[in-house]
Amino acid sequence: MQKQGIEPGLMQVFRFYGWLRLTAFLITTIPFIFIFIIPEPVMYYSKITLFMGVNIVFLLGYLYWHPLERALGEFYFPFGIGFATICLLIEQNFLFTYRGFNQSQPFVFILLILVAWQYRYKTVIFYTIGTILIEIIFGTVLPYMTISTDTFLNTEIMIIYGSMFARSVSFLIIGYAVHRLVEAQRQQRNALAEANQKLVRHAATLEQLTISRERNRLSRELHDTLAHTLSALTVQLDAVLSTWIDIPEKVKTTLEQILLTTRNGLDETRRALKALRASPLEELGLANAIRSLAEDVAARGNVALTLNVPENVDDLPSDVELGFYRVAQETLENVIQHAQATCLSATLSDKDNLLSLTIIDNGKGIDQSRLSDERRLGIKGMKERAELMGATLQIDVPPGGGTMIILNMERKT
Repeated sequence: MQKQGIEPGLMQVFRFYGWLRLTAFLITTIPFIFIFIIPEPVMYYSKITLFMGVNIVFLLGYLYWHPLERALGEFYFPFGIGFATICLLIEQNFLFTYRGFNQSQPFVFILLILVAWQYRYKTVIFYTIGTILIEIIFGTVLPYMTISTDTFLNTEIMIIYGSMFARSVSFLIIGYAVHRLVEAQRQQRNALAEANQKLVRHAATLEQLTISRERNRLSRELHDTLAHTLSALTVQLDAVLSTWIDIPEKVKTTLEQILLTTRNGLDETRRALKALRASPLEELGLANAIRSLAEDVAARGNVALTLNVPENVDDLPSDVELGFYRVAQETLENVIQHAQATCLSATLSDKDNLLSLTIIDNGKGIDQSRLSDERRLGIKGMKERAELMGATLQIDVPPGGGTMIILNMERKT
């Protein structure tokens, strides 16, 4: 049997089958016992009735026992089908002669439909052969009550085997038809899921493109306003210091501090504007962009850097490149701003269809309570980017202290 999840709606139909069996049992079987006028058949069919009632109740209990369903997993459905089929064939072996009393034939076809619904057609063939073998074994080993005389015994045997053959042919035909219908439904469902995935990726790409365009617009606006203002302020402060001849020492010191702060603010603004545009990705690609970013951060923070980055990483969607770059950017900025680290390691690998980014520092570490704090926009943003790409983000404290961030994404072949 094919290892797969249970088809949608299959168990609901199986449970409905159980209730149909119980309904047919209550309507046709019990009244039949009370109108029998021959004592011996009444005793015989009382035992069969008890057997039928017990196995139907047991089947319903099995189908509604959800902890058992979780425990058995993929074996839950075939066990239920096997039990229901064997019980029906036992009833048929004992009750074949009394056609009005035998309710098993229609229900066997329902079980066949469930098998064809869930499994491949070869399983339908095995199921058909299995029912024949079980009937032959039961017919040989287990006696059933008959009111036939020797004159009609051969005719009855021919009818039994003819019925088995006709039912088997019907099994194969109906099973094939159901299998083809379900297979077409599976293909449509898979195509719909694939189209939905493409739509999600397309929407993500459009979102990233929109974000990139908005970032570029903000970068231009800030460059034309804030950066120009800070630059003009720097020039004016320089002019004041250059033209003020008898400047008091305290005023000069204050102006020099203001000038230094303004220049630092201008440098940070230019760096932020450059990062906002994410231009390294367009110019260098993901691998070189992360290398350049890590080297720049290490130089600004006076941190010892260990790099393990390949020359290039090919065939990555633009949203994935941007997502990995932004996570690296946020992580590295946190290292020099909050971690107080002296050593930093950045690793980017692309092996066995797994794209992985690992950044480790030896700083003061991260408070685990911050990981679930919605107010921490940096961490929240990294988690959202990872989820958008279909990647996993792991934030841990390594044994030696500090912080370790791992971003993994399986590449689709």
